[in-house]
Amino acid sequence: MKDYLFVLLIVFGLSTNSHAQDNEVNTTTNSSNDRYEIGVNIKIVDGNALDALKLIPAVDVNADGIVSYRGNEGVQIFINNRPASQSGEYGPILEQILIQDIKYIDIISNPSARYDADGTSGIINIATSSNNLKNTSANVMLGFGSREKYDAGIGLQKQEGKLSLNTSYTFKEENRYTSMDANLQNFGENEPFKNTDQGYYGDNNFKKHNIQLGAQYDFNEHNNLSISTNIVKIDWLRDGDLWTEVTEEGSMPHRSEQNNVNEGNKVKGEVRLDYLHTTDREGEELAFSTAYAAGDVGIFKELGTMEQNYKDATFSNFSFQTDYTRPIGNLNLETGMKQTIRTKTEGFNVMNYDENSDDFIPDESRNNIFNYNEYVTAAYVMVSGTHNKFTYQVGARAEQTFIRTNLESNPSDIFENDYFKLYPSLNLKQGLSEYDNLFFTYTKKVERPSMRMINPFEDYSNPSYINKGNPELDASFIDSFELGYNLNKEKINFKGSLYYKLYQDPARWYTTEGENGAMVNSVENMDKASDAGVEFIVDAEIKKWWNLNANVNLFYNMIDGRSIDPNVYQTSFNWRTTVTSNMQLWKGSQLMISGTYLSPQKNPQGDVYSRYFINASLSQSVLKGQGSLVLVWDDMLDTQEYIMSRDQPTFSEYKTYGWESKVVRLTFRYRIGNSASSKKKQSNGLGSTTDAIFN
Repeated sequence: MKDYLFVLLIVFGLSTNSHAQDNEVNTTTNSSNDRYEIGVNIKIVDGNALDALKLIPAVDVNADGIVSYRGNEGVQIFINNRPASQSGEYGPILEQILIQDIKYIDIISNPSARYDADGTSGIINIATSSNNLKNTSANVMLGFGSREKYDAGIGLQKQEGKLSLNTSYTFKEENRYTSMDANLQNFGENEPFKNTDQGYYGDNNFKKHNIQLGAQYDFNEHNNLSISTNIVKIDWLRDGDLWTEVTEEGSMPHRSEQNNVNEGNKVKGEVRLDYLHTTDREGEELAFSTAYAAGDVGIFKELGTMEQNYKDATFSNFSFQTDYTRPIGNLNLETGMKQTIRTKTEGFNVMNYDENSDDFIPDESRNNIFNYNEYVTAAYVMVSGTHNKFTYQVGARAEQTFIRTNLESNPSDIFENDYFKLYPSLNLKQGLSEYDNLFFTYTKKVERPSMRMINPFEDYSNPSYINKGNPELDASFIDSFELGYNLNKEKINFKGSLYYKLYQDPARWYTTEGENGAMVNSVENMDKASDAGVEFIVDAEIKKWWNLNANVNLFYNMIDGRSIDPNVYQTSFNWRTTVTSNMQLWKGSQLMISGTYLSPQKNPQGDVYSRYFINASLSQSVLKGQGSLVLVWDDMLDTQEYIMSRDQPTFSEYKTYGWESKVVRLTFRYRIGNSASSKKKQSNGLGSTTDAIFN
């Protein structure tokens, strides 16, 4: 603890952001960055930030707007070097950032010590434009898709002198089916052989409302203040039928059916305040940021005719951050502090049907309230510089974490998890010519368990598969290395890299056999895990009207949990690739076709089968470039499904999950007036029509 306080005092004394809008310092010092510019690497007629991300190799965006990088959904999203969301729910925010307002997107595969240590899949930073011009612009969006899918939105931007205002509202409604087929066999010693077949089919319907408000005021050339708010409301209804057929050795098959209903709503609000001060000394900045998010989730479940349960969860996230950047001779010093407070409370109330009273009565053995409190105090210092063609950045982040969890049925039994860690980072880059360079990065990160992983409440939605969390999970620490080569020329960009990640105490889902042969899915800290691989990224202009990009990732994976179960040790060689073709067929058009393949993989106790899918979209600029029509066809071949199997000493399992992934959408967007960003892009040859984009 003394070491922690000493580091904290040193950094506080040096002082404190350079999360400024349009700030180049934060991301370019990371040598492993990949920058994709709108109109250069990302050629797109119209759309929003999610549409732009779909055109970046190694980045995936699923139908729910969840972004992943290198197959990992733990990627963090930043806007102008600031976290886009306190709660990690990025989809509604990214849907409101239009292509016309994006300058470039940076992919930071190995974030430096400047950034939170929690997060293992890198950072995506979206840089937007800001201009002090007198103008007003608005945009509207209408869309519909197959099988009851609707989108609508409206936005307004007002800039005059030192003040800029923006607001938007979006609405989305969708209905998708989901399905599951499973076979489970139990054959433990001294137990009769038991075969269980299951099937499920249901509809998932949700309605989402999103409101955004933002403002920025530039007091003078050295001081500005910005505020942003976001409110999301989601209502959903999931209704499906589950059938189960059980055959025990020496007995006739027994079949049962139940209808499951899951109805809920979520309300979440976020507010963020940023103040930036610059000086006459070029590169010197001082910034303060504070953010707060809070929300409430209510879920009612009706499981057949025997159980009803209700969950009520509340959460709040608060952070305060101050950063300071200053050039000192040929060096650049960055330092700062951050305080984060997260609280989550989830109440669980179960009612079981009682035949004697012909009514539902409380199940006191399961009713409870789970509390989670997390406090993270962090400080960092980094030094970077350049000598000839050699660029370096070295830094360290210190974090003290306090975690308290308890069940209110036993308030004195508090689980504590406190730890202090240093998270170093190193970024090196050696320029070979004006076009290419070699780079090396190392970072240490932490992966803290999610609420779903630690929540101890048991979910009996499927009596044959019981799910529950583990409140005593420890954090996992990751050492990440990457060595690579970058080539950036006019018509081709290439990146090749070798990477290695070592996980200590990784938290993984683990299945055991419970009472009556039911499977109990929980989470355990395994001993260790590792990923080692090679990745190639190519972005090439084949013709002026045709761009092609591809990502190929070949990797070795190992998971070792033999201290928990001697059978939990898996190794596998895997690969995944995505190839995207982007073509201009005629004036103002864009045809994009993207194909993805994921090879078979191992989970701690079994196998995940291969998957592949193809997506396509056709865009057309209309109404003199002020509008666009976009036709999207997701999963054209209807091949998306998740298949897994497990073969253990006392049980075996084969399970297939399906969902409605083959979806056709048509979206119309129209802009009224020219935004400041559009004017700026026109001056750079990136006007509102697609002629400049493709030529």
